[in-house]
Amino acid sequence: MEYKNIDYLFQLSYGYWKSHVLITATDFGIFTLIGEGRLSAGEVAQSIHADERATEMLLNALVSLDLLTVREKRYGNTQTSSLHLIKGRPHYMGNAIRHLNNIMDNWTMLRETVETGKPVSLTNLPEEADASAVRDFITAMHDIASLKTEPMCNSLDLKDARLLLDVAGGPGTYSIALAKANPQLNAVIFDLKQVTPISQEFIRDAGMEGRVTTQAGNCLEDSFGKEVYDAILVSNLLHIYNPENNVKILKKCRDAMKDNGQVIIHEFVLDDTKTRPQFAALFSLNMLIGTQEGASYSETEYRAWLKESGFQHIKRVDLGYDSSIIIGRK
Repeated sequence: MEYKNIDYLFQLSYGYWKSHVLITATDFGIFTLIGEGRLSAGEVAQSIHADERATEMLLNALVSLDLLTVREKRYGNTQTSSLHLIKGRPHYMGNAIRHLNNIMDNWTMLRETVETGKPVSLTNLPEEADASAVRDFITAMHDIASLKTEPMCNSLDLKDARLLLDVAGGPGTYSIALAKANPQLNAVIFDLKQVTPISQEFIRDAGMEGRVTTQAGNCLEDSFGKEVYDAILVSNLLHIYNPENNVKILKKCRDAMKDNGQVIIHEFVLDDTKTRPQFAALFSLNMLIGTQEGASYSETEYRAWLKESGFQHIKRVDLGYDSSIIIGRK
């Protein structure tokens, strides 16, 4: 009997056990509480107002997942948890983890979604969400984007660009990073009116009020302007829509762009079989569950839409962390 095959199936089947351990610990703030020190189960339990026996079992599970270490019954953070799970650190991922927890219930409806082809329980973030859900979503997007700002900045040639439009830019993480990396560059974050006040908070925190601004609007309904921008970033937006709407957005980008300007699509890009990379294939299901018409798309599809929209000199650059940029010139 091939026990490794059985083990693989069980790893898949109880994978949610592991995610709930991480989510619960993050929700309690255990990693931030421990910080650079070491605490006993009793000390942690007292601080988070929880049962000591149950807390010790949770801490031991975290050790088994290599998120904590234990010596003489005192628990400390690992390198991973120190870097990404202590609140306030530059690459804190707690908000992203909270977002993934928020959408977990939707995944329990996958069977019904596949049967009907339609999302069973749909909140069109951020159009129909309450203020706290919008903030959770936008801060989660900041966490994830913060991992990719350096490769994004290193992969783009914006030395001749003066003005960037960030379509559905959310927290503005990329706009802020690109403006910092290119001193001559200013940026406009275009997003829904529910989002732009949060964008402005991130701009203020980064000290970039003079060079990064916001504009409220809907990317399908409102104009981006006419021959205004040297570069337009369309990051993690097109997976929300169907091909027809994606071409519509890209044509609006071209209209808003100066000659020789560049559009920069940032997405989880599938291969032509649509089975790899794994994250993009799974993310496509996430879009099936959570949007009216979204999906992950292939490089071939993005190239076709860019050509149909009037772009040329198309190229792809892989950033890591399962995402790529595809650039087209006007």
